Amino acid sequence: MQVSDIIRCVANDNFTDFHLLDGSKKVICRTLKFYDDVLNDSGFIRVHRSHLINAQYVKSYKKGKGGVVIMADDSNVDVSVSKKQNLLNYFS
Repeated sequence: MQVSDIIRCVANDNFTDFHLLDGSKKVICRTLKFYDDVLNDSGFIRVHRSHLINAQYVKSYKKGKGGVVIMADDSNVDVSVSKKQNLLNYFS
């Protein structure tokens, strides 16, 4: 698995679910916080307490209180109100 294959990462207790470009999912025994630190310089954005997304695969953003990001795999990822500005700043 390469970093460029990762569309999004989802917290799953003390595990992290990696959703990949080919549609598969891998579960790794590390917290999302660990991967947030590791992937921060690789174009990943923490948009929610439980979601880390690869900015390269963002298709669109729907406005709202926090909003929703539509990813390349057509998944909808909620954006928390506290992380919204960070996301908007990344793309401005």
